[in-house]
Amino acid sequence: MAIAALLSASACWMGKTEAATVAATNTSESASVAAATATTAGSSFKGTPPLVISGYRFFDSLTGKYFGIRGVNYYPRPNAGVFDANNLDFFSNDHASIRDRDFPQFTQLNANAIRLYAVDPDVDHTDFMCELQAEGIYVVVDLGSSCPGCEITPASAPECYPASYKTRGEKIIAQFSKFDNVIGFSGGNEVNHRSADKTSPNFNAPCQKMFVRDMRNYIASCPTVRQIPVGLVVADHEREDNALYYNCITEKKGVEKDPLEQAQWYGINTYIHCDDISDPKKATGFNMLRDSFGSYKYSIPVILTEFGCTSLGFPTMKNKVGVYKGQRTFHDAKWMNSIDYSEYFAGGFAFEYTTENANSKSTSKYPFTEFGPQNYGLGYLSPEDCDDVKKPCSYVQMPNFDNLAKAYQAPDSPEEPTLKTFKPAANRTAPSKCPAGYPALRDYQWEGGLKPTSKCPMNTPKFQCPKKARKATTVSDAGSTSTASGSESAENTASEGSSESASGKTDADDTKAPASAQPTTKKAAAEEESAAEESETLESNIESDPSASDESKSATETAVKASDASQVASSTAPMIAIAALVIALVQHF
Repeated sequence: MAIAALLSASACWMGKTEAATVAATNTSESASVAAATATTAGSSFKGTPPLVISGYRFFDSLTGKYFGIRGVNYYPRPNAGVFDANNLDFFSNDHASIRDRDFPQFTQLNANAIRLYAVDPDVDHTDFMCELQAEGIYVVVDLGSSCPGCEITPASAPECYPASYKTRGEKIIAQFSKFDNVIGFSGGNEVNHRSADKTSPNFNAPCQKMFVRDMRNYIASCPTVRQIPVGLVVADHEREDNALYYNCITEKKGVEKDPLEQAQWYGINTYIHCDDISDPKKATGFNMLRDSFGSYKYSIPVILTEFGCTSLGFPTMKNKVGVYKGQRTFHDAKWMNSIDYSEYFAGGFAFEYTTENANSKSTSKYPFTEFGPQNYGLGYLSPEDCDDVKKPCSYVQMPNFDNLAKAYQAPDSPEEPTLKTFKPAANRTAPSKCPAGYPALRDYQWEGGLKPTSKCPMNTPKFQCPKKARKATTVSDAGSTSTASGSESAENTASEGSSESASGKTDADDTKAPASAQPTTKKAAAEEESAAEESETLESNIESDPSASDESKSATETAVKASDASQVASSTAPMIAIAALVIALVQHF
């Protein structure tokens, strides 16, 4: 009886030890999840730790590695129908079929970022952003659009900055700041190219600068939002004045300087490498661009927000689909992230994902095999009359798609500094000196005032994208795609409203279809699938600040300690129990 009782007691004691072991194991697993990067979420899940800026470079806040942008401008405009227009929302949940078609193409392109020209602040973008996160894709979000009151106008300051634009920008920031894969917010696209009077100070540049200041002020005032950098995008005109103006802080006698006036990054739409020169030493225009910014002693990141000149100087090339003239070779896409240029450029976005039939057809008709100055696509949508409503569009790659993919495949140099080792050049740590003739922002009375007009988002638990598998996608020889199963959810609203740029690219119109006309392709299926999937969440998102690496390290150390405790408990519990049993038996007999 005594032996039986002891065996029973030993079993109970061992059970408690095993429970402690399980608890230690669970602690280890929990800490491991907290410390993990987004790439551990699944074999096909890549993830997007927030990026941070140090000096004039971007870095991964989790690994500390240098991040060179390898991006593409994205506006999937169909060839026909009501959506054959600018400034439309192609990125809501109703457009899951477009995401299923295009997102695998970004991966095949070796892109790590896309740029959106406009989004609708009143539409949720969760599915869109989370699916991009799963693909490891970051996003630059423009805050403007061509709708009335949604942008800096061609008028002179201060009339060029409507108060409604300030509210719009704050609403977009409040919505998008929760997504870890937002690189930055853009205060506008090529506002300098639209100014009615390009002679300073009678032009709209002060409005653009004030808008950047207001958006920075809103973010700084909100402890509930991630501190995402705000910049802007200009056409490559008056290069020096624009670059210096947006990196400077204006002065007014008797008024304290406002550091929020300085942009946090600077985008330039530049089309300068227009032939097939493969030797960077002979690329005169590209090297002049680099040397220009070197002479400005620029203290913030410079992004080539549009590049990819069209020219008959590029070769005729063929793929499995056909023969195409003037195919860009994208040597500049490889150079911009090489060690000789990355000190001055943070990467860039090729223009553009797909040729827009409305813009190209006058000089290069469908299927765009002939050269045309507006034939900017890495591919095009097919068939010719597809509208992505009644007749779905397929994506067809052109040969220059492969050229860009090869350029983007080139890895960053091992000589690139890390967040920990990087030290900005001593002459590139301060704002620029403002160009002569540019008035102080405080010289104007701004319609929207100096304080934020919108409330900060509620202080809710940190947003985490659902952890779901992407649909298995097959890419055909023609570049079209078919999907087999399960996608991540997300939503976005994009509109493109760029006017004619330095390259001569144009937009066909500025019409906007009503929201009720948005297609609902695959919506019901997506909702059914979402309800059936397990509600898992990604624990690995981190805040966009340099301390994130330390937090991750701390969590990893916790995981290791918990794991060690688990192993010790697991290995010693049976030995202790057996020893206790032997002692009891000896005492009994």
